[in-house]
Amino acid sequence: MINEKEIERIYPSMVEFRRHIHEFPELGMETTKTRDFVEKHADSLGFSSRRIENGLTVDTGNSPRVALRADMDALPIEENTGLPFSSKNRGIMHACGHDMHTAILMGVMEYLSRADLAPVRLIFQPGEEIGKGASMMISGGAIDGIEYTFGLHAWPSLGVGEYAILKGKAMAAVDEFTVRITGQGGHGAYPHLAYDTILESSRVVQYLLTIPARRVNPLNPSVLSIGYIKGGSARNIIPTDVEIGGTVRTFSTDDSKIIEREVMKIAGEHVAVDYSRELPPLINDATYASSIDEISSKYVKMVNPDPTMGGEDFSLYCSGSKCSFAFLGTGKVNGKEVSKHSSVFTVNEEAMKYGMKLHISAVLAALKMQ
Repeated sequence: MINEKEIERIYPSMVEFRRHIHEFPELGMETTKTRDFVEKHADSLGFSSRRIENGLTVDTGNSPRVALRADMDALPIEENTGLPFSSKNRGIMHACGHDMHTAILMGVMEYLSRADLAPVRLIFQPGEEIGKGASMMISGGAIDGIEYTFGLHAWPSLGVGEYAILKGKAMAAVDEFTVRITGQGGHGAYPHLAYDTILESSRVVQYLLTIPARRVNPLNPSVLSIGYIKGGSARNIIPTDVEIGGTVRTFSTDDSKIIEREVMKIAGEHVAVDYSRELPPLINDATYASSIDEISSKYVKMVNPDPTMGGEDFSLYCSGSKCSFAFLGTGKVNGKEVSKHSSVFTVNEEAMKYGMKLHISAVLAALKMQ
């Protein structure tokens, strides 16, 4: 049973935590001040903590078998919310809810300090937005001895008081590619004397965008998107080089390999291609997810959305433990659904109460399954 009165007692502290973290956001792997803020809270509760570079693990007792994870990093966005606790770090903003994720887990830490539960490990990681934090934490021993790992993410398309945990496929694998087209440039008036890198780049883009539709089984979700095309500096100069960058999202290794093979086919005398697999798909352990639902659905409304083509480095924890990842409803802001990674993104802070209930449900479910 979850002590909802205790959550109500802790809630004002979570609001303070979230607003402080929001006001002082940090990018990528450089989350030292946020880590120190969390560490100070752990110390005040008498818990042992261990730094893993700019991340932190907090154990509520000896030899924990269950881990809960939050990400701490922000985004390179100039905030435009008008909140009284808006970012004081110019050009950096918590526009994806990581301030809330961290505050929720700090609240869970306080809850566990007064609850009679088996030991739990709390993981506070940097670098989720750049896909490097989870691997660093795992290399540093964050899930050593851990059997079950749970995490969540703010989800504005769900209402406050709602959540979803997919059984199996939840979030897509992330691949990235860069194409560089080079050749002899020249005057725009004499294209016959140059290698037209702009024309070749347009052909490349057209071909790349057909790959998922014409090479992957149409019953399998797959996405290839071009994120940027860079080349040229004047209207009348054919540039010597053009660079194209993009992302690929799939749910299977086979489909990823098909797309990689087709992308690599464009390499040649004037075209160089780099292709890398950044993150595996996030596949929830169906048994663990169902066990969480049995408990959490008594306190939070369960909904059933589709998987998303977005990626999450939480997926890396799934290779070393049974994992489950939830979408936490944060609702509309001023009557409008605001996209993550937007300069006006914010969350309904009431959602943090339900985030706590999900984390605690995940602990109870894991202990029940052991």
